[in-house]
This record gives sequence, C-alpha cells and structure tokens, in this order.
Amino acid sequence: MAQGGSGFDEKALINDLKIWWDDQVSGGADDPFADSKPPTGTIFDVLPAIDSLGAVTGLITVEKHTGFKVPARVIRRGGYKDFDDLVTDLLPKVGALVEKHKEKQVKGPKKEAA
Repeated sequence: MAQGGSGFDEKALINDLKIWWDDQVSGGADDPFADSKPPTGTIFDVLPAIDSLGAVTGLITVEKHTGFKVPARVIRRGGYKDFDDLVTDLLPKVGALVEKHKEKQVKGPKKEAA
C-alpha cells in the first residue's frame, strides 16, 4: 500500500525488511565461523528471534523508504519473536511517522518573531 504522494511504499518496505530479517535470523548461515544454533528445550526457546537492540539495525532499511531518520523508540522493548510480529508492530508506527513528517513539510518551518 503506497501512502499518497510521499513516495512511501509499504509493500516495498516489507519486502526489504524481510530480506534484512532473514539475514539477521539466519545467524550467518553461510558463515562457517558463525555460532551453532542452541539446542531446543533451553532458555533460548523463549528469547525473541531478534532483540530490540538488534532490531535497531533494521531502521537503516526503514529510513531508505521514509527518506528521514526514524527514532529508535519505534522498536518495541524486548524485540520480536518472528517477522510477522515485527511487521505488525512496526508498520503502523512508521506509517504514523510518515504522515507526521508530511504534515510538517506542508506547514513548513515555524517562523520566529523578530
């Protein structure tokens, strides 16, 4: 879904985020020096696939689509258990920021009284 006139294409963002997500979650599957996956039935089963600190790196991908800096506060504390969890939480926040950014551009900068 493209947002009217801003050039923000939600579908393209989701596609790029999926590429970023897969790269992050694979843990360097192509890297022969990457740590092996932890065994099942351990504490690692309840940890998010990507924690909030790791998710902040995904904002670079988001910013390529918004054209402005996206604050780290849009990332949910604790991170995301899977890609759908990320998209469900992040896209409405990014969409709201895009709309807010458009409104600021329409209004223009505030003029100071002399």
